[in-house]
Amino acid sequence: MELFYGYGLTILEMVFILAGLLILHNLRKLLGHAALYLVMGMLVIFTQIVGASGLLLNTGIAAMDFHISSAVLSIPFLAMLIVVYVEDGTLEAQRLIIGLLLAFGFYLYLASVTMVQCSWPGYVISQGPATDVFAYILRNSMRLLGATALASAADLFILPIFYQRLLNLKCGLFFCVAGSLIAVQVVDHIVFTSIAFWGTPEWWRMIGSSYVTRGLFAVLVSIPTSVYLKRSVRENPGESRRTIDIILAFFGAYGRSLQLQQTLQESEERYRLLMGNASDMIVIMDQSWQILEANHAACEALGEEKGGALLQRSFLDAAGLSPENAGGLGKKVTAETAPFHASIKIPENEKELEVSINVISYNESLLVMLTGRDVTQRRKLEQEKEDWDRRMAHVQRLEAVGRLAGGIAHDFNNYLHAIQGHLDIIRYMHEVNDKDVERNLEKIDNITRLAAKLTSQMLSFARKANYQLVRLELRELVERCSHLFLPGSVGITFQLKDDGEKHFVTGDAIQLQQVLMNLLINAKDAMKDTPDAGKIIEVYIGSPEKADIGLVPPPDVKGGGEEVYTVIRILDHGPGIDEKIRSRVFEPFFTTKPVGEGTGMGLAMAYGTLITHKGWIQCSNVPGAGAAFDVVLPRVQ
Repeated sequence: MELFYGYGLTILEMVFILAGLLILHNLRKLLGHAALYLVMGMLVIFTQIVGASGLLLNTGIAAMDFHISSAVLSIPFLAMLIVVYVEDGTLEAQRLIIGLLLAFGFYLYLASVTMVQCSWPGYVISQGPATDVFAYILRNSMRLLGATALASAADLFILPIFYQRLLNLKCGLFFCVAGSLIAVQVVDHIVFTSIAFWGTPEWWRMIGSSYVTRGLFAVLVSIPTSVYLKRSVRENPGESRRTIDIILAFFGAYGRSLQLQQTLQESEERYRLLMGNASDMIVIMDQSWQILEANHAACEALGEEKGGALLQRSFLDAAGLSPENAGGLGKKVTAETAPFHASIKIPENEKELEVSINVISYNESLLVMLTGRDVTQRRKLEQEKEDWDRRMAHVQRLEAVGRLAGGIAHDFNNYLHAIQGHLDIIRYMHEVNDKDVERNLEKIDNITRLAAKLTSQMLSFARKANYQLVRLELRELVERCSHLFLPGSVGITFQLKDDGEKHFVTGDAIQLQQVLMNLLINAKDAMKDTPDAGKIIEVYIGSPEKADIGLVPPPDVKGGGEEVYTVIRILDHGPGIDEKIRSRVFEPFFTTKPVGEGTGMGLAMAYGTLITHKGWIQCSNVPGAGAAFDVVLPRVQ
């Protein structure tokens, strides 16, 4: 029964040590390799102390006896050496060997100094059994240290070779681990016993003992080790490698491995430098669009100060997007569907982003890489340029038509004078008694007068009319126009209001009155299909800011629109202006009225008149009402 308890306690201790080492190895990415290597070094030193004490489990059967140090403590250590070789590669195994050699040397130095202190009366406070036992353990551990160092060096070198040879023979992972541990246990026991006990009576007895127990313990330790390795076996150690390759890797390639690792570190630093300072946003995600890494530009675009706040968040959630307005983002991306491009707008900060989605392969899995650029300012500039080009094209079109109209108007006016003169001559030289002839002559006279009026409008549009500039008060000007307009506008409700101040401008009263009359007549015509109760014309006079009227000066306004302006808004309650034609309403000869009801020169003339007065006219649709025409003029204090 005591033997059974002894074996059980030994196995429990061995499994506990192995489990602790495996946990430290699993946490190496968080804690680093140093914690694992320090614990393994302490385990080796403790093994020397236990070995020096001669702790032995005596079963009464020589083949079943075993030392605690060489079995229970060393087998988990050798199993961890396999784990380090398989998981982390040859370079980390080399570092482990170098660390153990340094630990042996450090322990040898401390043990030597302490032994001198134990035997020197000047250092010993009380000579007694405790000091003698401690000195005995140190002396024996130093005697065994050389044998342990050589045996461990052989283990560290032979173990990967045995493991790799079994792996090359296509053995299973458990058999590779168990076979290499059993083979190394045999080599370790023979080397250690031959060096430590050579020439003593114990040598032959010890060299032939504990093989069965060691093999049993090696098989037990191989089970959790194989399960751990099965979870994450690396590709490189799993390849078929020759023994000479392993020897060269251990002895001939350490410097090259360090150089490769340094190069890798420099490459990672360059990657972080480029990633962090890139002006374009870069986001690495898994296929479910969970953010794994994001650079500084991506944090700014998504409204986060630190990249850590974005990690493990959904990209759509971080950007505040829904699947409907995500431009195709959030859907599963495959190598067949990528790359693709999308344009998205971040609701939180109104930034517009142009993004490109691609798929990259990493560790046998696919990652989604999003690169993007903030194009908010560029879009704004493009829109401003487009508006400017459209307005300039409109101005150039009006100027071209104005020049044409001015040239035609003079010649056409001469023709009209000639017609009118010959008509007067006919009436002077001949007495017309035929009523039909008189009626036709009257029609010719009326048509000539209408043509003369049109010519006058064309000259006004072409800015070639002579203006008489005087100081005008706008409310008085509007009231005079209303007196002329209302008698012939039955059913129209006229509402006039101002901001409580008097507004003065400098201009030609007749020309400005003609502009206002044209706008009032157009407002009346726009409401011809409106019920009588809804035929309302609202006129506002005053500051544009008080009426919340936005001013949009055209490019050809003299003075650049920097003066203080006053506005006359004429608002009807008709259907409004179709957005498709709103940009053309000031073009000469453009009209929406039926043939014979309009010449298309009314608004064009108004535009030319107001430009000459250093103002302009603009139009818009007012929700709940109709079309609004704003006459904007520089205010005179």
